[in-house]
Amino acid sequence: MFKGHWISTSYYLKFTIHVLEKENKTIECYIDFPGEEAWNIPVDMEVSDSMDVTFDIYNIRCKYKGAVNDSTELISGYFITSDGGEIPVDLMKTDNPPERTSLRPQEPVEPYPYKSEEIAFENTTDNITLKGTLTIPDLPGPHPGVVLISGSGPNDRDQLIFGHRVFLVLADYLTRQGIAVLRYDDRGVGRSDGNYDEATFENFTSDALAACIYLKSRSEIDPERTGLLGHSEGAAIAPLAASQSPEAGFIVLMSAPGYNFIESEDKGLISQWEISYRNNGVSEEAISFKLDLLVNMFLIAKEESDKDMARNKIRELLEKSEPSLLELSEDDRKKIELESIETYDIEWMLSTGFLNILKYDPQSVISGVHCPVLAVHGSKDSQIPVENLSAVEQALKNGGNEDYTIKNFEGLNHLFQTAETGQVSEYPQIEETIAPQVLVFISEWIKNNS
Repeated sequence: MFKGHWISTSYYLKFTIHVLEKENKTIECYIDFPGEEAWNIPVDMEVSDSMDVTFDIYNIRCKYKGAVNDSTELISGYFITSDGGEIPVDLMKTDNPPERTSLRPQEPVEPYPYKSEEIAFENTTDNITLKGTLTIPDLPGPHPGVVLISGSGPNDRDQLIFGHRVFLVLADYLTRQGIAVLRYDDRGVGRSDGNYDEATFENFTSDALAACIYLKSRSEIDPERTGLLGHSEGAAIAPLAASQSPEAGFIVLMSAPGYNFIESEDKGLISQWEISYRNNGVSEEAISFKLDLLVNMFLIAKEESDKDMARNKIRELLEKSEPSLLELSEDDRKKIELESIETYDIEWMLSTGFLNILKYDPQSVISGVHCPVLAVHGSKDSQIPVENLSAVEQALKNGGNEDYTIKNFEGLNHLFQTAETGQVSEYPQIEETIAPQVLVFISEWIKNNS
């Protein structure tokens, strides 16, 4: 009854769920989001005795629940978002589902020329089980090994971003070069246990160290040549782990923050808003107003430990800013995402995930790292500006670490794709997942420094 292709009828939420029977008569399910160029995302299907169906899109923490109508050509139900929101949407059976147009030429296809194993390891500190994939070169070992740590937001082991399986491509290349790679689902994501939404940087650090300990325990791996590689937020977790424990023999930092979140002037992460607003044609007056407001709100969120008190202080700050807000044009207010004080949502900046970032001090953490370090950045990174790279180097110098390599790749964005603008909107349009020169550079550095 459920076999076939099911396309959403919603104008705003476009996706297709495929329920296919394999040669061995088992059922395989996956979902596509064509608008985001996200294809072949795995799905678990569960059918109740009353013929209600649940499609669990576990890698992105979403679900679809529905019931087939009498004609068996329509499923009526709702899409459940990762934060528990329910969006009414029906699915209609189709013989002509949207076809993938993106190529993603670097994405590997099985069979791989190496061993790929589904693994599980324990974080005994937090008493959770994390699951992932270990790829091992099909060559005599023991091999150098590296654990991949994903960026911000709940990520599966492949770090799927706008249809790019970033960590799948990275792991594939490194393994072909003789380096074993462990990549895992974030806690509470995919097949891993735990609660992502309540996790702190301390929790993520213990996850990374648990992965490293597991990798070093494998007989195919040389424990003396095993380290961590983090991208974006993961490049904050890697130095935290290395500064706290000797488990990591080296770390690789891709697009690492070197300044704290609140610093601006094209340095701190708050510059993301400045870059975005300016590219969107916002007036300088409105940009200055919103950035000043953000800095002051972030300082309250960072320094006030009582969330209710922080919420009240931020509301008071917003109310005091209202006269200045009303002096801006309606178009500017819309573009800076602050159309009115009453409707502005502040809960996102009080979430555990955002507070993790606000409270992270890269300079003090990185200065405590004494193992070999490779830090790479793209010159067109609009999420963590390339100026952060020099701050990473300064922190290493301040800590007395002389065993490091710093590399700025011209023309690459936050994902290390060859880019024109570097803006996030460009990511899904670029077929390249990671520029080849970056893959080569990282691989050679690991082999020479592990």
